[in-house]
Amino acid sequence: MDIHYNIDGQWKAVHHARGFVGMPMWLIINLQMEGSSGSPGPSASTYYRARNVYVGRSRA
Repeated sequence: MDIHYNIDGQWKAVHHARGFVGMPMWLIINLQMEGSSGSPGPSASTYYRARNVYVGRSRA
């Protein structure tokens, strides 16, 4: 099974998965906002929105 990643309509990467057929799959959409950049992160409320997220399948 291949998992393709597209951001803003552009293909970015593919993950070739083995042993995924018939198993549950969790989609986690996460925004890393602090840590490796060295700053403590935002001091006010922040919002992260994901639109047009599509999870589907195609047959070869």
